[in-house]
Amino acid sequence: TQMFDHTIVVTGGSQGLGLELAKYHYNNNTKTCIVILSRSESKLINAASKITNDKFLSLKEFHQNSSRLYYHPIDLSNGSDVENLLPLLANLPPIQRTYLTAGGASVKLFKDYSINELQQGINMNYSSSLFLSHVLLKNHLCKHLVYFSSEVSFFPFIGYSSYTPSKTSLKSLVNILRQEFPDCRLTNVFPGNFASEGYIEENLTKPEITKDIEGSSKPISVEKCREIIINDINRGYDDITTDFIGWVLMACDMGLNKNWNYSKFWFLQLILGVVANLFIIPIYMIILKYDINKYLRKNAKLTDKDKAQ
Repeated sequence: TQMFDHTIVVTGGSQGLGLELAKYHYNNNTKTCIVILSRSESKLINAASKITNDKFLSLKEFHQNSSRLYYHPIDLSNGSDVENLLPLLANLPPIQRTYLTAGGASVKLFKDYSINELQQGINMNYSSSLFLSHVLLKNHLCKHLVYFSSEVSFFPFIGYSSYTPSKTSLKSLVNILRQEFPDCRLTNVFPGNFASEGYIEENLTKPEITKDIEGSSKPISVEKCREIIINDINRGYDDITTDFIGWVLMACDMGLNKNWNYSKFWFLQLILGVVANLFIIPIYMIILKYDINKYLRKNAKLTDKDKAQ
């Protein structure tokens, strides 16, 4: 008799929201096997010890009745490594849900990034979800994939040039995959700020103008973010925001792909989006452009002054 009915896979499972989701399913689904994926083996082992006091094993050691929690170090932006993961995934009980949580933001002005940092942004925030999606969907291994885009994919602005384009690409990818895989459930989460390790890091380099545009919104806890996501998934929503401003931004962004959206009060969003785009956003964008140009002029003067000295 099999001990496990299903498997839950969590990428980025070594910290933050990924770890919180893995912990939730481990504690609430006793017949489910949990697999956490991340690049660092030491971080994965540390994360596993936070999830359970019981035995946990490397995914390569999987067999029924041995453990409920498994870890596997992998660079999900390496296509070959992800394809090589296929035999291990195929050996698991049916994968009920995969959380594509891996990613992270580095926030600064475009000129201040190195080429390596820009490439890393693409790897972490797009390729890592793209390649695993391909393996899972092509081989019919999972019927429910949960993607993690971002609120900034609705409203791209200064400071997020290594992050937002990848998250916006992910949003487009999900809309396309919903058309190609109508029998699969594909959820897209657009989190706002939440107090993870990554949020603390991104604020270290975040330009003042970016902080001004974002405003003084207090980040919610990782636990609260997880609770909102799980509750909305259980209610049948597949386009999920974690705060009110995200819901409003989604409303303003609605367009041709609305037919593929499954969000809270979508009809109200449609009305709000039309009104906002006609009467509010044009004025706001003029103000925003003025503030950004003022910031850039101030920065240019400081740079010229430093060069003169």
